[in-house]
Amino acid sequence: MLTLRRRLTALLCLPLLLSACSTTPGYFEAQQPSAGSSLLYIYRPKADNPGMQPLRFSYPDIQLDGRSVGQLPFNSHFAAGLSPGQHKIRITGLSQKANWELPDIEQSFSVSAGEVKYLKLDVRHSYEMDVGQSTPDYHVFLTPMSASDALQEIRTTSAQD
Repeated sequence: MLTLRRRLTALLCLPLLLSACSTTPGYFEAQQPSAGSSLLYIYRPKADNPGMQPLRFSYPDIQLDGRSVGQLPFNSHFAAGLSPGQHKIRITGLSQKANWELPDIEQSFSVSAGEVKYLKLDVRHSYEMDVGQSTPDYHVFLTPMSASDALQEIRTTSAQD
């Protein structure tokens, strides 16, 4: 009788346990920059292509104005404080801190006082392969994003310290 009761309890609890394992988007609210400064969020969400996630275990070093501000692993984000004005960002593997074999990406951007800017590092598989090609190609883009789109995507990533 006791064994039957345990089995029945386990069977009734199974849907509850399985629902706890499902992934749901988290809550994310952007910080606001302090007076006279600005904030840059850099994020790398999961790719929306089917199958394996490209470069899941690779991560670039993120450099702002020539100094490293952190690494950007798969499915993560972080914020960097900036002074208002013109800045240069570099996504690179040419650093001891990085594990990234793709060519560097460099872009210039400007921010004004009180502005929060969002940049998305989008990594995708290229489905165009040549005959005899043994390794996959990737498409990597660094794209400025609107706050509404970025907030939806960032909430599914993990914060980097």
